[in-house]
Amino acid sequence: MDHSLDLPDDLAERAMGLLELAPFDLWHNDALSVLKESLSSQGLIGIACSGGADSTFSLILAFAAFPQLRKRMVVLHYNHHLRKDDSEGDESFACLLASKLGLPCKVGYSENPKCGLDEGVLRKDRLGFYAKQVKQNGSMHIIQGHNLDDIAETLLWRIPRGVSVDGLISPQSVSQVGCLSFIRPFVTLSRQFIRVALKKCSIPWREDASNQENEYLRNRLRNLVLPQWAEASDRDLLQGVAKTVDLLSQDSKALEHYAQESYRACKAGEKLDFEGLIKLPCAIQRRVLIRWLEEIEYKLTPPIPLSAKTGRLVQLIKNANFKVLQMAEKFSVRKRGGFIEFEYSDELALIPKTALSFSYSIHLPCGGSVQAEQMMLNPRILDLIDGKHVNSQNEAFISLKTLPDYLFIRSRKEGDMFRPLGSPGSKKLSDWMIDRKWSKAKKINTPIFLDQKEEIIWIPGFAPAESAKVSKTDLRVIRLTYQQSDT
Repeated sequence: MDHSLDLPDDLAERAMGLLELAPFDLWHNDALSVLKESLSSQGLIGIACSGGADSTFSLILAFAAFPQLRKRMVVLHYNHHLRKDDSEGDESFACLLASKLGLPCKVGYSENPKCGLDEGVLRKDRLGFYAKQVKQNGSMHIIQGHNLDDIAETLLWRIPRGVSVDGLISPQSVSQVGCLSFIRPFVTLSRQFIRVALKKCSIPWREDASNQENEYLRNRLRNLVLPQWAEASDRDLLQGVAKTVDLLSQDSKALEHYAQESYRACKAGEKLDFEGLIKLPCAIQRRVLIRWLEEIEYKLTPPIPLSAKTGRLVQLIKNANFKVLQMAEKFSVRKRGGFIEFEYSDELALIPKTALSFSYSIHLPCGGSVQAEQMMLNPRILDLIDGKHVNSQNEAFISLKTLPDYLFIRSRKEGDMFRPLGSPGSKKLSDWMIDRKWSKAKKINTPIFLDQKEEIIWIPGFAPAESAKVSKTDLRVIRLTYQQSDT
């Protein structure tokens, strides 16, 4: 579409024509209900507008459909500064669009603009801008122009990552992210429908040329995968996606209902009944724990995103030996007396001396895990070691003259000495850690691997000990791995 900044003077009249092409019965019912309810409430209605077809469509339709809300509407544009002059053109277009409709426009700017930032970082920046507007202006619903194609792309994007039902139904028509309330009325409409409708009403929009490039994963899915998926399908792909997401949304609501009842049954003051919790299906355990941790988060100052650790906690409570999981520095979840409780402590949880058997993982108090495996030495492993392609933060290959039945792990202790591979000699482990400016938490949380003589053979973040160097004459080696906590 035309990239110029020319906009018709009769844009408000054309908006009514657009509403005739996309009447309320084509909008998502849940989103429409929230907008109708807002007629009798207070607070602003923010409308996110990048200047592209989808956001232009949502802005003009919201303006046309809800004249009673126009005095409370504000256009929100975020300039990432990723496309130089084109980014400035998008900003100017969004501001002019708002002006033609008689609406105020708030613009946010990236503080550290860099080309090639990943999509997660860009989204976080936009959410920060929206949160700032809410903080300055009070309650606000934010309308976004996501469409049915976006839902299909999100399905493709998230499935390889492993997501629950809630992840598969995103972006939802109505959702809450912290203090931000999002409304997406047009997730029922295809990208093609939106563009055809705008053309019929002679309403211009900005086209982002970078959408045709395949630098970002979402663009690759949109440009390469989705068209092939649609072509290979034996029926209307987008309508099938819409029906699937609707059914999954119903399942999600049922899970939420069951989880709420289970939460009430498991809650004992500020604790959770452990026996009651572990009898629940995993999906309900996860939702119960999320509710519990979110309640705790709300009370902390400053807030700490504890609920992000729910997946790790669900995994650990299945372990009969589970006692404690460190959720953040000074904050832990502990099993005690038949209950799970949240605990604050100035003291970090030490890793006790523990035998590390081969091929079995050990979960650490901080939430990480370790494993040791005996392996035949082969050319691939030698190439990894010789080419220095082993990530010392998470992995090491160890040679021991006599392969033991097990090793040990523990936290560091006073007097530990260590000589990493390539260093001129041994020195105190505490000095090595000080040299690398490790925090107190990292010094305690990082496991120390020892042989059966209790000599240090590896510390994650360092090369293996000089005494455990792998040579070409070795027949078997030990692979040590350390999965770090999300803390």
